[in-house]
Amino acid sequence: MQNQQKIRAEAQAAIDLIVRDVKSAKAVVISSEDGFEVAAYVENTTQVTRMSAMASSLSALGALAGEESRLGECRNIIIEADAGILIIIQVRRAEETLIMSVITGTDAVVGQILYVAKQAARMLQTST
Repeated sequence: MQNQQKIRAEAQAAIDLIVRDVKSAKAVVISSEDGFEVAAYVENTTQVTRMSAMASSLSALGALAGEESRLGECRNIIIEADAGILIIIQVRRAEETLIMSVITGTDAVVGQILYVAKQAARMLQTST
C-alpha cells in the first residue's frame, strides 16, 4: 500500500512539472500499463477513466507497430487533431511501465510538450 502512495506522489510531481511548464496543458493522466489511473490533472471535460484505457490501448498498438516494422520499442505517440495535441509516453520503471498522456490546446508547440513530458518521464523512471 505504501508503495502505491509513493508512486502516486511521484506521478503527481511529474504532472505538476508538466502543468507548470506547458501553459496550454488541458489534461495530464498517468496510468498503469493495464489502463488504470495513477494520478491526473484535468482542466477540461476529459474523462480520466476513458483516457487511461485509451492511452493504454494506443500504447500497446504503438509497441506492436514498432515491433512489426522493426523500428524497435515505441517510446511515444503524437496525435495532432483539430482541437489540440495528444502525446502519449511510455514510462518504463524497474517494477512497472506507466503511461503518461498529455493533452494540450492547438496553441502548444509539439517540441516543447515532448521535451517537458520526457523530463517528467525521466523523473518517474529514476525515482525509487
